[in-house]
Amino acid sequence: MENDRRLGREDWMRAARLALLHTGPDSVRVEKLARTLNVTKGSFYWHFKDRNEILEALLREWEEETATLTRDALAHPDPREGLRHLLEIIKTTVVLSERGEAPSDAAMFAWASMSADVARRVNQVERRRLQFFTQLTGKPDRAELAYYAYLGFITRRRRVPAAAAGFPLLAEMLFDLLAGSSSARFLARSKSKSISKAKAKSKRRHEKTSLSSSVR
Repeated sequence: MENDRRLGREDWMRAARLALLHTGPDSVRVEKLARTLNVTKGSFYWHFKDRNEILEALLREWEEETATLTRDALAHPDPREGLRHLLEIIKTTVVLSERGEAPSDAAMFAWASMSADVARRVNQVERRRLQFFTQLTGKPDRAELAYYAYLGFITRRRRVPAAAAGFPLLAEMLFDLLAGSSSARFLARSKSKSISKAKAKSKRRHEKTSLSSSVR
């Protein structure tokens, strides 16, 4: 087919990313991808040796993306600005991944649930991500909480596409949590409320005791 000559490696990768995201690794097969792209299988072999090679390419590019993003953020002279820059990139990448133009966390996590080898590599990436957030903020508990919030968003977005509209707000909340600004305010408010409740409870108990004494 004439289309065969116009297709590049990235065309095949984009088709493979979408197949992995929407229907899982079993759909990343030469015949299925060729049908999606409306070309012959021969075009595939100009760019990849076999199916295993494109599967490895999908996994490796996702691993490398995390390494690049964290390296760039850590290189920023201001840690807070490095964190904000990273969250902005993640916000963009989530959208690109759903068009097959970037690796998808959702696709990788689903794949990891089906393959022990993939799970091992995905777990390594997640450990590096948590180490990165901890290194950037010095707050391991907040780093873990923020990452779990992100995972929850990714899972919900796959089930409820409309949830995508909430990501800018989530990004701001993650920034505040990791940077510590609003977290400190939240904890202060919580402590103040707890103290107020304790005082009110003590006052009611005192009034009840006084009333009982007067009745006797």
